Amino acid sequence: MEKRPLFHFTPESNWMNDPNGLCFYKGEYHIFYQHNPENCYWGNMTWGHGKSKNLFDWERLPHALKPDSENFGDIDGCFSGSAFVEKDELYLFYTGVKMLTKQKNEFGNTITIGLNDLAPTQILAKSEDGINFEKLQKLSLEIPEECCKAHVRDPKIWKKDEVWYMIIGARENSQGEVLVYNSKDMENWNFLSKIKEENMGYMWECPDLFSVGEKDILFISPEGVGKDEQKNISGYYLGEFNYETGKFIHEEFERLDYGFEFYAPQSFLDDKGRRVFMGWLVNHAPLPEENWTGMMTLPREIKMKDGKLYTFPVEELKKYRAEKLQEFSHLEKAKNMYDFEIVLENLENFQMLLFKDQEKSLKLSYSKEEKSLVLDRSEVINSFEPLKTFGTIRKLKIDGETEKKIRVIADKSVVEIYINDGELVMSSVLNPTSCQKGVEVMGNILSKEIYTLKR
Repeated sequence: MEKRPLFHFTPESNWMNDPNGLCFYKGEYHIFYQHNPENCYWGNMTWGHGKSKNLFDWERLPHALKPDSENFGDIDGCFSGSAFVEKDELYLFYTGVKMLTKQKNEFGNTITIGLNDLAPTQILAKSEDGINFEKLQKLSLEIPEECCKAHVRDPKIWKKDEVWYMIIGARENSQGEVLVYNSKDMENWNFLSKIKEENMGYMWECPDLFSVGEKDILFISPEGVGKDEQKNISGYYLGEFNYETGKFIHEEFERLDYGFEFYAPQSFLDDKGRRVFMGWLVNHAPLPEENWTGMMTLPREIKMKDGKLYTFPVEELKKYRAEKLQEFSHLEKAKNMYDFEIVLENLENFQMLLFKDQEKSLKLSYSKEEKSLVLDRSEVINSFEPLKTFGTIRKLKIDGETEKKIRVIADKSVVEIYINDGELVMSSVLNPTSCQKGVEVMGNILSKEIYTLKR
């Protein structure tokens, strides 16, 4: 039974992690990503590359960046970064690393001996065709003395009022932070400020700062702050960024996804004016009988509504809705590829069983006692131990007495659950058996729309 999803981006083979360099260039969407060309486990970081006209039909392209240069400082890895289009040219900014100490791990991949034995540099590369890239410059950046020099990475670049801005994830005295820079030429950068908060993990990875409507939004992936077995999480601050001082006044930290695995999101602005992002769904080893590891979320659009951030699958996904069904029981023939929406009067007596066989299923239910939606995947892991790394149960606080809209998108070995048009999201990677393909929904259902998905 093939478990590779059809609508969630996966590598052609081997290991994949963070989305990098997401952009729209010369009429096509581009995705770059951390990729190990050698095997299905983390290591040998290069930039994989794909392009698409619709965010779902991806053409795999040659690697865009390879760890090959002592001069640029990326001899041991091309870590994460971002892209920007300027004057019909595509620029990539990324972190190159040199390992000061080296050893082989159990998978044969080279890693450092000590946690701080990395020498990172920030590097600029350019392409005129979107396929072939030339490394141009090793950026000279002022790194504050108190920062841990081994952990400065993942530059995100954008432009406002003819000035370029860069934020980079960093670490200071076991506290995560973001370093902010500006430039007038993309080559010479001035240190502007730090953004940091107490008790928010020991390292902020993959930062991303952008505007939607009247709000500035900062994505971060803080290491060491999560619960429920998943210590490294991703989320955002809503606030106001001062471009003169680099200060960011913001509200409380919120999760982008309350399910499992979600990490390292990156956003971009497309030709339609949409703010779109993708995140990485971590699975530490290939699913049984598969030759690839890791997948991206569905591409999600970000919108602001009544001062709140909402994220929802891009509209293009609906083009893959195939047959409209009358009952959930008919979804068994969809082979775990479906998209349905329900409206509930309230969450009383609500329970949803997905990937269901005679005895087991993925369960989404409402607990009156805890006033929470409970997502339980314990019966669809099927002894695949890597999925237990982040636990099997998630609980999401929610008012169960009001009307709720829930959309569920299943894609072979992954499910994404959107509540109230993306006000809240829960995602999960799964390892279903060939018999686990039924669906059952119970509760005070006011309306439903049920579709199979087909490529």
